[in-house]
Amino acid sequence: MNRRLLRFLPWLLGIALLVVIVRSVSLADVAALLRQLRLWQIGVLLLLNAVILATITGRWWVLLRGLGHRVPIVPLFAYRLAAFGLSYFTPGPHVGGEMIQVFMVEREQGVPRSDALAAVILDKAIEFSINLTFLLLGIAAILQWRIVPRETGQQAIGLAGALLLVPVAYLAATALGHYPATRLARILARRWPRFAGTAVTIDESEAQVGRYFRQQPRAFGWAIAITLLGWAVLIAEYWFMIRFLGVSLTLPQLVGALTAARLSILMFLPAGLGALEAGQAAAFVLLGFDPAVGISAALLIRLRDTTLGLLGLWWWGRHRLLAARQTDKHQPPITGS
Repeated sequence: MNRRLLRFLPWLLGIALLVVIVRSVSLADVAALLRQLRLWQIGVLLLLNAVILATITGRWWVLLRGLGHRVPIVPLFAYRLAAFGLSYFTPGPHVGGEMIQVFMVEREQGVPRSDALAAVILDKAIEFSINLTFLLLGIAAILQWRIVPRETGQQAIGLAGALLLVPVAYLAATALGHYPATRLARILARRWPRFAGTAVTIDESEAQVGRYFRQQPRAFGWAIAITLLGWAVLIAEYWFMIRFLGVSLTLPQLVGALTAARLSILMFLPAGLGALEAGQAAAFVLLGFDPAVGISAALLIRLRDTTLGLLGLWWWGRHRLLAARQTDKHQPPITGS
């Protein structure tokens, strides 16, 4: 009973927060803002989001090519979408589905497990490093422009800085030939012998990450460039979204509102439930706008991400079902004596 309660507690907290925020704004105003969206405007937002998804998959594709594996990008897109679906509905900052990526490229594309894991490690390290760097820059800009109280901004910048230190320190350590995950895995393997096989895979993967910096600097640079392109399109998508809702933001206002949206992802709530809506409503109030604009933007983001997450989970479930049927079809029939 206690385990079930702990499992559903993040959802209950998110729903409670969502209810409080939604009740604090006029739903009629939110509906009016959403109704003014035109079909071509929705098409623009969908196109920009497709480009963002392409850059996310493209980074992974480039990293795998740097390891010598020419994997088609279309199946990689499906694997990445399935991983996003699992991560999105898991409490935490969009992590949890990475092993789907490792599993699928190993089983269906013939990539060795150590290489598959190395590519995913690099992919997430680059993603978190650049995302948190932009978040730090956003918070610093907010403090400079005095959009929020200094104490609140300093706490946020401290949290973002501490989180940024983890992926950056990891990339620096592996580039210099120090392998922290391998050391931890060996300690765990000595204590739990069953972990020995996993420790060997981690050792091989982390050594591969270290070699990547020395042997494939160009691929690593392309992965960073693709991520920066994705961020540029993400900023454009958010600006267009707010513009289509009838509000024109200045650069400081755009940075403040987008930073609030990105901060909500760091909350340990599934899908940022309630946190996204609260952050956007508060951001637009601080910027001098109707909180209904923030709630409308949050609902558009929520609709987009939930649709993508459910699509990824649907694909993953359907793919597993088809794989299980093929396995059963090749099983020899059981005959009596």
